[in-house]
Amino acid sequence: MKTMSSTEARQNFSAVISGLKDDPVTISKQDKEVAVILSSARYKELKKLEDILYGKAAELAIQEGFASNEEAQKLLDSL
Repeated sequence: MKTMSSTEARQNFSAVISGLKDDPVTISKQDKEVAVILSSARYKELKKLEDILYGKAAELAIQEGFASNEEAQKLLDSL
C-alpha cells in the first residue's frame, strides 16, 4: 500500500484517485497514519464482508443463547 503525506495527497489528489484501481493509499499527517483512500469497488467489497460477519455473529449469539431471534433481527435491521 502506498503512503503519502496529507500535503502530497492534497497537491496530487487527481493522481491519487486515478491510482486507486491498483491499491489503496494511506494518508499520513505528522508521521501518523490518519486515513486510507480506497476505490468504491473495494469499499463495497469490505461493506459486504462486514455485513456477512455481523450476520454470522448474530447467528452465533442465537445459537449460544445470548440473544433471541427477534433481538438479533432488530439489531441487524438497525445497521
